[in-house]
Amino acid sequence: MPSPSRRLLLCAALCAAAFAHAAPAATWPTKPVTIVVPYPAGGSADAMVRPIAEKLARLWGQPVVVDNRTGANGIIATQLVMRAEPDGHTVLLHLTGFIQNASLYRKLPYDPFSDLAPVTQLGTQPMGLAVGNASPYTSVGALLAGLKSGTTPPSYGSFGAGSTGHIFGELLKASAGVDLPHVPYRGEGPMLIDLISGRVTTGFVSSATAAARHKDRSLRILAVTGPHRLASLPEVPTLTESGLPGYELVGWYGLFLPKGAPAAVVQKIAADARSVIGQSDIAARLRELEIEPTGTTPVEFARLLRADHARWDALIKKFRIELE
Repeated sequence: MPSPSRRLLLCAALCAAAFAHAAPAATWPTKPVTIVVPYPAGGSADAMVRPIAEKLARLWGQPVVVDNRTGANGIIATQLVMRAEPDGHTVLLHLTGFIQNASLYRKLPYDPFSDLAPVTQLGTQPMGLAVGNASPYTSVGALLAGLKSGTTPPSYGSFGAGSTGHIFGELLKASAGVDLPHVPYRGEGPMLIDLISGRVTTGFVSSATAAARHKDRSLRILAVTGPHRLASLPEVPTLTESGLPGYELVGWYGLFLPKGAPAAVVQKIAADARSVIGQSDIAARLRELEIEPTGTTPVEFARLLRADHARWDALIKKFRIELE
């Protein structure tokens, strides 16, 4: 049995360790926090993170700056955060492409599972399978039948090579059993122009675009990805309901920190972000963008990343999609 003096020393050491672990969270942040977004200002990622950043700034008593760093499928922004001081003052907001890139590129300049620390998933967002409103197709079944019969010159558009819409489009092509050429665009905006005009037969659009364009009748949404129908489009079935398996996956938004960030700071940012997206005005804003608020612990988010990567990796390898 340890002597009284040894017990006191042991107790002091444990208390010091506990204080050292908690201290970063108690004093953090000590300066402005930057959230790096790998997509342009005005896009859905930018629109969803800015009100969250404003709330976090009030909560933390420090400015929270949104820094849009586009390019290379999110790799530029990811590298910027990966190389930042791991003190919690530089945060990465990323989408599903974060783990898709691990399968799309032969060699990434970082390991998404070890070079960054997952903090929390903020929300999920499905996609909609769309045709122009002048299209003769009114259901997924009719679209597939038309593609097989050659009634319409087949093509599908996507936000760009390697995007979720590209992966889903290849799955549609395999389901239809037809040669369905892929037309990649530089973002959703240019694709919408050709989709609305009928220059491309079909394509996957973000759920926010799906809801808005279906209601203004510039697009017809035949079905949505994910396990559930959109609350804003209850009449539109899921692709699973339409007889096409494999579309249960949804996109997500999440926060990451550089590897080595103090565990207490990781936990604090995760808890505070969950608190913010749970507030009624922020939750309502996210749902306006067709993003379903989630909020996870770091452990839950890490587990989700691994599971999602396995499913996306299987599809990317099956369709031999590769980026340089």
